[in-house]
Amino acid sequence: MNVPSFLAPFFTARFLKFCTVGFSGVFVNLGFLWIFHEACGLNQNLASALAIELSILSNFVINELWTFRDQRQNSFWPRLFKFQAVSLLGAALQWLIYNALNLLWFRWLFEGDLGLYFGGSLSLMKDPPQVGHWIYVSQLFGIAVATAWNFLANFYWTWRSKH
Repeated sequence: MNVPSFLAPFFTARFLKFCTVGFSGVFVNLGFLWIFHEACGLNQNLASALAIELSILSNFVINELWTFRDQRQNSFWPRLFKFQAVSLLGAALQWLIYNALNLLWFRWLFEGDLGLYFGGSLSLMKDPPQVGHWIYVSQLFGIAVATAWNFLANFYWTWRSKH
């Protein structure tokens, strides 16, 4: 099977390690969301933002020590900054895909009026389309695309190969 060279990193043990680290980040994220919101009483949006940041930092440390330990060329701080930038772009990409798919489900499956969201009285932030369990399909698709982005951007930029 001929795979384009820029996609070859997906067919490596490194990609599996990266996905394992990302999976662990989900638990860090949810755990700290609970701690900040339920145990500490922080506003849920602030608690979520803090939990996301801690999961990004946790993922960076584990990827630094395990996934990409053989590819550390520059100093620690530039890699951390790059990882943070890649992760935030990946999160934005995931969120955009999530919302776009939810709007599609709303329109196609529930025959909803998209005019409510585009120039209408509703907002995606305050009044997201109600599409039931389809939100999980949207979320999973967004996660898949963001994972691919995060891995390739980190592979080729954050921890650029020495070769």
